[in-house]
Amino acid sequence: MELSFDSGRFVSLDGDLNYKEVLDDFPTAKIIRIITYNISKNQRYDALLDALKNTDADVQLITNVPSRMDKYHNTNAGHNMRSTARKNINIYISKLNPNNFPGQFTPYFNVHNHAKLIGTENIVYIGSANYSNESADNIETGVLIEDKDFIQELYAEFFDKVREDSLSYFDENFSAFQLFILSLYAKFKYHHHKMLEDLYTDYMRTKMVVADSIFIDVSDLEALYSDLDELDSVCRAADDTYDEENEDYNDALEQLKGLFDRLSIDWLKETISEGGTLYQLVTFNTEEKANDILQEEYASVAWDEYLDAYVEKAMDSAAEIYSNLHNAFEEESEDFLAEIEKILSALKAASCFTTKWKVSKVNPEIDNT
Repeated sequence: MELSFDSGRFVSLDGDLNYKEVLDDFPTAKIIRIITYNISKNQRYDALLDALKNTDADVQLITNVPSRMDKYHNTNAGHNMRSTARKNINIYISKLNPNNFPGQFTPYFNVHNHAKLIGTENIVYIGSANYSNESADNIETGVLIEDKDFIQELYAEFFDKVREDSLSYFDENFSAFQLFILSLYAKFKYHHHKMLEDLYTDYMRTKMVVADSIFIDVSDLEALYSDLDELDSVCRAADDTYDEENEDYNDALEQLKGLFDRLSIDWLKETISEGGTLYQLVTFNTEEKANDILQEEYASVAWDEYLDAYVEKAMDSAAEIYSNLHNAFEEESEDFLAEIEKILSALKAASCFTTKWKVSKVNPEIDNT
């Protein structure tokens, strides 16, 4: 691969990091991209890691897997290599834990990586320096580039391709499950808010009852039905995160699945589907029904001076039908809202579950020891 650029400067700083100018751009950067072969394995102050704790940028970092061998022989030397690799890998996993960073920090591991670049959308360093404190003590060389067109091309043509071939920090099934739960939680919080605003009213501040006039429509019900379909697959998605080596996790997972098994998803779907009490209430149009009644029942007599009287009778009949539909859903409305709130409670519990266990769900492919 060859990419040309303009505005490059050679750098080799004595006793300092060659990419200091890149670090200075972190606080206002929108994106930060890092590929490195090495980070510090000691507990010294990490200038780069600390700088990443003070940015709201979209940070993506690719490193290698330290001390990793393709295989470890059953010899003293093999045992020592395995022990060293496990120790160093755990240091990397600890230092690069996304929970340590307040912003959007996504680390990756690539067993074949030996490249080094650090950049933002404005400036990038390419050179010999690793992502480590030791780089400041070594003779390192590189170039600083501020050609924004080149930087954009570099990330698209090189960085993104390396990332696609790298290992994600967290177990991919667990990460997918966590994102699925967060997405559903946001959707059902919206549905709940929409119902409280447009379907229910706080009667005398004591309980929620169905409002006389409702403002949700068929599209709202269709969106809710679709999200209930997704909700029905939570347990299957949870099963994909089963951990063969962690029974405590599996026990907690089964308890979580129990919350979702007890939800009345089918009943909710029936209520909002065609023929269901809420569906009939939402789709009922009083004026259209009154006009139908006028045409079907009074067309032959609703002439001239009698027209207004029959229009009123048709409107009364339509209003009575609406009242009956309203009463039919009202009998189920308390249970309906309670079930939506049970869904929110279960999704909140699932969100807390993924937050709690996230730290233990590191991608098992990283550590092959």
